[in-house]
Amino acid sequence: MNHQPSRFSVLQLLFSFVSLLLLTAPTVSRAQDLDDVTISGRVSDQNGAIIPGATVTAVLVKTNRERSVAANDEGRYKIIELDPGEYRVRVASSGFAIEERTNLVTVAGQNVQLDFALRPAAVTAEPVIVNEGETPPVDTTRTV
Repeated sequence: MNHQPSRFSVLQLLFSFVSLLLLTAPTVSRAQDLDDVTISGRVSDQNGAIIPGATVTAVLVKTNRERSVAANDEGRYKIIELDPGEYRVRVASSGFAIEERTNLVTVAGQNVQLDFALRPAAVTAEPVIVNEGETPPVDTTRTV
C-alpha cells in the first residue's frame, strides 16, 4: 500500500503552520517593545506658558544617534522606542536659550518624564558712541 499524504492534509498542515506564526508574531514584537525607553514631557517658558513647536532631541551618548520630535500645540512631546542607555536631551525654540540635560541614564522599559522651562535668549547690546561733532544742533528756543 502506498501512503502518500493527501493534498488536503498538506494544506491543513500549511494552514496550521501559518496560523501559528501569525499568533506568535505579535507576542514577539510586543516583548521587544517592553525593552524600549520613552522620554516625554512638556516644554514651557519660565512663566509656565507652553511653547508649541519646540524641537526636542535625544542623543544616545554611546552611539551619538539622535532622535528629534516637535512639541505639540499643548507643549507636550514624546520620543518613543529608544534603546536603553545614557542620553543627552536638549530643547531648542526660536527666541529661547537652548536647554540641555545630560547624564540621563535609562534602563529597559523605563518611561522618563522630563519637563523643560526655557529662558529667553540672551540679549546682547553693543555701546553706540556718538561724537558731539556729528550731532545736529537742537533749537531749544522754538516750539512747534
